[in-house]
Amino acid sequence: MNTDVVELTRALVRVPSPNPGGDESAVAGALAEIGVQAGLPAPAVLERSSSRPNLLFTVDFGPGGRHLALCGHMDTKPVGDADWTADPFAAEIDGDRLYGLGSADMKGALAAMVLAAGRLTGTGGPARGRLSLLFTADEEDGAHHGAQYLAEAPPPDLPDAVLIGEPGGMRDDYDHLHLGSRGIARLRATAYGRQGHSSLSGEPGTRNAGVDAAHAAVALAEELAIPSPDDPYGIRGWTTTLNTGLAYRGGVGYGVLPGRMGVDTEVRLLPGMTREDVEKPVAALVEGVAARTGARLEVEFDEQGFLPGTVSDPDGPLPRAVRAAAGRVLGHIPPDAMFPGTTDASILQPAWNVPVLPAFGPGLLRRAHGADEWVSVTALRQAVDLYADIAAAFCAGAGR
Repeated sequence: MNTDVVELTRALVRVPSPNPGGDESAVAGALAEIGVQAGLPAPAVLERSSSRPNLLFTVDFGPGGRHLALCGHMDTKPVGDADWTADPFAAEIDGDRLYGLGSADMKGALAAMVLAAGRLTGTGGPARGRLSLLFTADEEDGAHHGAQYLAEAPPPDLPDAVLIGEPGGMRDDYDHLHLGSRGIARLRATAYGRQGHSSLSGEPGTRNAGVDAAHAAVALAEELAIPSPDDPYGIRGWTTTLNTGLAYRGGVGYGVLPGRMGVDTEVRLLPGMTREDVEKPVAALVEGVAARTGARLEVEFDEQGFLPGTVSDPDGPLPRAVRAAAGRVLGHIPPDAMFPGTTDASILQPAWNVPVLPAFGPGLLRRAHGADEWVSVTALRQAVDLYADIAAAFCAGAGR
């Protein structure tokens, strides 16, 4: 069994699992084999579809104590049109950087979790408690086969807390302790006109739905005001953001005035925000744009694209265990913060009613979803020590 987290990460990167694309079976098979070789029992397979498995390893240390789940997703974003200078699946190392698709987001964390759990199955593990490794499918494209399925059909023994190993570094590895993650609301503002010959755009009553959609996008970007709920804990990053113009959908091309053009928009949500908190101000703004421009505009909210923000008590036993481990392994305790992205925490925390820390893993968020993704070799090795230390301390305790 190879016990080097760097080599295991390289092996996982070399097993593609892009999503959309939607097939985690090969990487799940590799992780199942690696886990058993590390001394873990064979994983349970929880699945809606055989090509989209979720894996659940469970290690019992003894009666009493707490149950912790270390969690991560097995899929990655596709390469897409990102201009890589390295082979995305070669897992090349240059100095302290391991390059590859999914190296930071988040196959490095999965490898570290397996080795940490394997370490604790020996004589150095806690005398009581239980540790699970939950590896999910489909996180990168809606979670229908992953966390959404696990919310609908939860495992029989729910953990007392969950730690997700998303790449949590902002400027440096492990520089924040993310107590929660922002949710998301997705919507599309669509302008309607009448498709026709573009040479007649000057005719009275003729509209360009593309221009009308652009006016809506500019107004959303510059004018939309959504009140933020109060921050109960005084943590960093407690703010909403809006991103519009993410995609324009419609039109034919040169020579044709579009009869329909939609613009995709997202709002990153804070804990406690509801659909109504977004729908009302967006609808009012778009109605105002239509009134002053004469456009015909409609807003459609994605029913599957609303996920709430989450936050956990900073004084809970899991944040305390993370701080203690960080002090020992890293030599510093990171400040409390909100993770800017949306994670499986937005699904698992409300469904299972347990605290979830959404992002404490090796890697920098800014390196994910783009060209030349990389993870620090040093951070990978630290992750094994961190996860083992966190799990040992948390599982040996009592109560949530």
